[in-house]
Amino acid sequence: MIGNHKTSVVNDNQVTSVCYHNTEVVKIKETPQGKCVILNNGGWFTATTKRRMNQASHQYGLKFNVFQSDFCWYVGIGNEVVEYHNGIVIDVDLNCISDEGEWD
Repeated sequence: MIGNHKTSVVNDNQVTSVCYHNTEVVKIKETPQGKCVILNNGGWFTATTKRRMNQASHQYGLKFNVFQSDFCWYVGIGNEVVEYHNGIVIDVDLNCISDEGEWD
């Protein structure tokens, strides 16, 4: 279960957003090619923000993990690990991460 303190889930058309406070920390879209995810911490590099992202990944079977090492955040899926930045796009079905942007 995704934590409920200051957390909400909004479904709008084909997009599910997990919001922590006023930030959509995880946006999930079902496309004909599969699931895509966009991450955004709103500038809040907190343990709880990271936890909400990971809880959403677990709850929705998204297979990514956000973790921290030496004060730097990283995102991993499959064998790929990259440094975290807002707007990072994850293709869940292909187990790959894009630099940034919106999904098609």
